[in-house]
Amino acid sequence: MEKEKIDVSPLHSSMKKKAAFTLAEVLITLGIIGVVAAMTIPVLLSQYKDMVAKQQFKRAYSVIQQAFQAVYADDGYIYGCYYWDKNPYPSSVCVEQNDAGICIKTEMPDGSPVPSNYTGEYTGCDDFTKALEKHLNIIKKCENNAFANGCIPKYTGIDTYFKEQDENLSDDMAEQKSSGCDGWTQNKLENECTAYVLSDGTIILLYRKNFRLFAIDINGMKGPNKWGHDLFAFGARGSINKPPYVATDLACNPTQEGGRSTYVMLLNAYK
Repeated sequence: MEKEKIDVSPLHSSMKKKAAFTLAEVLITLGIIGVVAAMTIPVLLSQYKDMVAKQQFKRAYSVIQQAFQAVYADDGYIYGCYYWDKNPYPSSVCVEQNDAGICIKTEMPDGSPVPSNYTGEYTGCDDFTKALEKHLNIIKKCENNAFANGCIPKYTGIDTYFKEQDENLSDDMAEQKSSGCDGWTQNKLENECTAYVLSDGTIILLYRKNFRLFAIDINGMKGPNKWGHDLFAFGARGSINKPPYVATDLACNPTQEGGRSTYVMLLNAYK
């Protein structure tokens, strides 16, 4: 039987040699892959975290929105606990400012006192809050000392927030700048606000113990626990003829570095 002939021509030998990679070529390839990975993985992780945050925001927003609607559907009347959807009063005039340039006293254009319901109604807030509680799957409630009692993680109070923005700001000036939003100061956040923990871990934090103004931590105790990242401020808007609805365009809405305001987050979440 005739044996198979093996091609030992120079061309065949050269092709066999080039079929394998040299160590240098392998190292260069791995280096290129490493550079590409270093450039793309952080971007992909950032995009993934952003996507998760948007989904968590949408879920939390839907839960609170449905609770607002359920209260009106069940009771059939409008609780007086909201900021005006459209303010029926003319703009007030500032007549006194504090050292930080924040207005601390206003009056109406004709010089008369500002009405007690100038910003909205609040006389029905206690009843509205109790009604809303029935439509939220609450597993824990802290009426005082929310931080010490484990309802909330460590958040940045609005006074601390101002000091972070300006390291030269004194405690007194930070307090003055917080005027009008002092329900979010460090001490009141931790020791005076009412907080709820829902069954899915979401945290709802009330400003002055009612739902006229509140904040939601969309991922609960998990970090970063920062305003505009996973902690967002909301409020109730309405009128005599319009039931309160969840609003995102109110004041007292701090946004820490790299975060989004509640309104901007809402727009991005539903793109």
